[in-house]
Amino acid sequence: MTAEEIETFKREGLEILNRVRASGSEVPFDELTRLEAIQFRLAARAAAHESFLPGAQEYINQIRIQLLNSARSWPIGRRDVHEAIYRVIYGGRAAIEEALIQNRATALPSILTLEQFSSNVPGTVVEGIEVHSGDILLSRGGAPTSALIARGNDFPGFFSHAALLYVDPKTKEPIVIEALIEQGVVLSSLKDYLQDKKFRILLLRLRPDGPIMANNPQAPHQAATAMIGFARQNRLSYDFAMDWQERSGFFCSEVPFHAYREMGIDLWGFKSSMSSPGLVNWLSGMGVRHFTTLVPSDLEYDPRLAPVAEWRNPDSLRQDRLDNVTMDVLLEGADQGERLRAPLYQRPIARMIKGWSVLQSTFGFRPAIPEGMTAESALRVHYLSNELHPKVRGEIEIEARRFREAAGHEAPYWKMIELGRKVIERRRLAASTT
Repeated sequence: MTAEEIETFKREGLEILNRVRASGSEVPFDELTRLEAIQFRLAARAAAHESFLPGAQEYINQIRIQLLNSARSWPIGRRDVHEAIYRVIYGGRAAIEEALIQNRATALPSILTLEQFSSNVPGTVVEGIEVHSGDILLSRGGAPTSALIARGNDFPGFFSHAALLYVDPKTKEPIVIEALIEQGVVLSSLKDYLQDKKFRILLLRLRPDGPIMANNPQAPHQAATAMIGFARQNRLSYDFAMDWQERSGFFCSEVPFHAYREMGIDLWGFKSSMSSPGLVNWLSGMGVRHFTTLVPSDLEYDPRLAPVAEWRNPDSLRQDRLDNVTMDVLLEGADQGERLRAPLYQRPIARMIKGWSVLQSTFGFRPAIPEGMTAESALRVHYLSNELHPKVRGEIEIEARRFREAAGHEAPYWKMIELGRKVIERRRLAASTT
């Protein structure tokens, strides 16, 4: 593969993008399928040639930006349209990150700058990136529950958490407004947010040429101002039911959703479902009651929002990938009957801890079991986070290392899934003989 051949791929892709842009309000499904294929072909070559990685990354970023711009006139609430956008953007990200992992490279920067445009709302500069009040932060945490949130829906994604940024117009201090499982809605500095354990962060910004913004350019700052005021005046617990239509408690996506809804902007034009029976069983056991909801990852595919910048690094991507593989095979097991355990003998102790947690919350301390989570749900979360996921993850990591030593290269994602299934089957056999 030569540089000239790489350029041929790029030219072909750009010609397809030109046809996508010319399609107007008609969704060019065939052209989007061709874009998928171009990205995979290019990333496969970049996997073997580290020198091609930066150009391939830039090209895939260009596809993402231009696709989202073209999609602004499409009916994004339709499932087939959402799926078409998802396949290109998710597929491009997965392909280039697989290429990065396959050649064990560090050639890509840890901060990617994407679509840039000016904003008149209060802003400041953080780590070389201009951020503004009303910006939305998507992130992926390192906990097993983060992997469940990211992968556990009909459109598995790369993000598990959504937060809203407020920038004080006088001090220029950036404050993150977010809903955390352990604490409910909290305010923190952007510095602390960036230093917390996260595999990746994506900064999104409302496009300036939408109908609301055209009439009110300060809408993002007003949304963030209203939400930070609401958070300061109300003690908001975490909404484990994931009921996005009420405001007595928030899960993470509700923070930006309700902030912008007050301004007449209904984010999450498409709301994903969690339809597989095993997943529904698991989430029901954790307190979820609404299975068509505001999935954080879905905002990445909303053309009303521009991707501005992304934080990541090769080491965190490898950890993210291993967590994804682990959760993907665990969810396959859930569909085959694997249940999250909450043994009867542990429940009396868990209920005592829950009672103590209520007292902790009353006196302003962080509770051992979060407010709104039952003792039985806490046992299931503990089993997933401290037993099932870590053990399966560790065994998959061992299998992947053996593969790498034998084959001389990293196991591709599809092979990692095979290795994960092997681990799950081995655990089933061991359990059946005890």
